[in-house]
Amino acid sequence: MKLKLALCMLFIVLFASTAMSQETVFALFKNDLKLADRYFENRDYQSALKLYKSFAKKHPSTDVDLKIARSHHFLKQYHEAIAAYEKYGRTNSLAIPDLYYYAEAQSGISGYEKALESYQAYLGRVPDDQLIIKKIWRLNNLQFLYEDSLHYAIRPVQFNTEYGELCAIPYKNGLVFVSNRKEVRVIEKKDASTHAPFYKTFFSAVLTDTIKDESFHFERPFAFNKALNSKFHAGPMTFYDHEKKMAFSSAVDKPSKNGARTMHLYFAENRDGEWKITAAFPYNSDVYSIHNPTINESGTLLYFSSDMKGGFGGKDLYKSENKNGQWTTPVNLGEIINTSQDEVFPFLHDRTLYFSSNGHPGLGGLDIFKAEPGNSASMEVENVGYPLNTNFDDFGIVIDSLNTHGYLSSNRKGGGYNDDIYEFDMDLQTYPLEINGVMKFKEHSWTDTLELKLMPNAKIDLIDNVRNITVQESKCNDSGKFSLTIPYYSKYKIRVVSEDKDENIVSLEIPRHRKGQGKHEIVIVKDPFKSN
Repeated sequence: MKLKLALCMLFIVLFASTAMSQETVFALFKNDLKLADRYFENRDYQSALKLYKSFAKKHPSTDVDLKIARSHHFLKQYHEAIAAYEKYGRTNSLAIPDLYYYAEAQSGISGYEKALESYQAYLGRVPDDQLIIKKIWRLNNLQFLYEDSLHYAIRPVQFNTEYGELCAIPYKNGLVFVSNRKEVRVIEKKDASTHAPFYKTFFSAVLTDTIKDESFHFERPFAFNKALNSKFHAGPMTFYDHEKKMAFSSAVDKPSKNGARTMHLYFAENRDGEWKITAAFPYNSDVYSIHNPTINESGTLLYFSSDMKGGFGGKDLYKSENKNGQWTTPVNLGEIINTSQDEVFPFLHDRTLYFSSNGHPGLGGLDIFKAEPGNSASMEVENVGYPLNTNFDDFGIVIDSLNTHGYLSSNRKGGGYNDDIYEFDMDLQTYPLEINGVMKFKEHSWTDTLELKLMPNAKIDLIDNVRNITVQESKCNDSGKFSLTIPYYSKYKIRVVSEDKDENIVSLEIPRHRKGQGKHEIVIVKDPFKSN
């Protein structure tokens, strides 16, 4: 009897010990969950995601599944976010913000049909949301964003790495850009939220290849003026006053009371070959950040992105003017440009302001848009279309003064925060191209142009000068008029054989960029000095 009682007591003790052990383990997991929530609130989604997944393995929970989905979304891991949302439950059971995140994730992977369904479900619950109405219209009319795609050529620059490269801007004989690529350091500092090195500024010189026409390459990048770099993140910069001055954003060294390090805006001047900070923007703050400045050449008009209070949500675009040496209070650009989401990376090009937004309807993620903010009465926001925009994040655009060449940043290669810099040509000629003109001749090279005569019925051969082949045969009519179809981009010449069998060769140069073609006039000189 005593033995049975002892065994019973031992069983009770073991059971209680096991129960206490399980309760202790569960308490530890609950602590991990609280820590994960803290990470999430501080936007350290990577650390939060790791703890959420660890908790979910031991204690499956739809609430944790939802937190996993949100973490993937903010890390721009859209495939994983969609899978987590669908594991959580049917999309019609999602809360309104999560229904929006799910639709945005579908757009981010080109899942436009499902995105459209989710936006429509969202609109059924929030009927007057103008942003969603516009996004639905855009998804039903995506073909308009592809109309001019043949007029662009886009390619990655050679110095991209597996880290982030973004916001290239021409300077001197090269490019200045921002990157979090690894550097050789004794102690490597990392951003706690992304677990990657801090962003710094770099410079890469452009070298022209004298052997190949219009060919150039970038030299290996090196640090651009370390004196301007913060100990933490360095932001993009913009040059003005013939590249003698700049405005740039940079993270403050000392955190605010809540532990956040905001981005401030500064001005610098090149003195005797060295950049020196001359002033801080008077509206810098420890409670909001100022990002991505762009400024006009005279340094009197400044645009930037900020999450300061009083905006329409997320990050908004603002402007400030320099009057009598003082910067005016920043003015929000208004609800035509700004949305409830993020408007970032402005670039001022003449009177046009380019910027990126994930609020205005587009192909997914951040798209590049343009507007003329000085003309508020009839201002419209226009999506610049594919291939500058994709279903990924596209931002940080700069364009040259001729509107023919530029750079942008995008994560289109692999998604997430692995951004790369892309170079593009714009307004390219498209083929086949039809040209029309008239064939004329004059007897001598020194004769007046008034003595030009029509050359009727001449035979014309269009010859590809590179491949040395005839690609088209044509003929002038009785009035000397002709038409030729240029099949593709190359270097061409024209063989002209007149009615009296005289043969002449004329070079034909097709501009790489589109121009008004008008009427072509080819003049043949019948010079008596030609040998018989």
